[in-house]
Amino acid sequence: MDQIIGKKYKLKTSDNFDEYLKYIGVGFISRKTANSVSPICVVTQNDDGSYTLAMMTTLRNIYTTFKLDEEFEEERADGTKVKSTIVFEGNKLIQTQIEPNGRKSIHVREFAPKTLTVTSTAEGWNGQCVRVYELVE
Repeated sequence: MDQIIGKKYKLKTSDNFDEYLKYIGVGFISRKTANSVSPICVVTQNDDGSYTLAMMTTLRNIYTTFKLDEEFEEERADGTKVKSTIVFEGNKLIQTQIEPNGRKSIHVREFAPKTLTVTSTAEGWNGQCVRVYELVE
């Protein structure tokens, strides 16, 4: 985890994001708002050993605090409360979200020296969303 702590990544490309949001039930206005911003993503480590994943935009900042391998309740940007677990494998943060209806989404955040690639999938959806962020120097 040390290699990703404190590094800032800004969204550069996004593929199938609107389709993913539509599939998981995010409303039209929330989808349009989410598609209109280029978030900056940063992971920090807290004094208690937990981590915070921050998604910062000009409209809103979203902070997700978690401990690796421990389930926690998360409120998505659309207000839906989900159960999440995040594990770290190699250079990847892998997040599993389970919605109240039982549907599961997986978000794989793969960190490379200059990029962060986030691939999102959802049970029952035959697509995938890929968002690429570039390191902010």
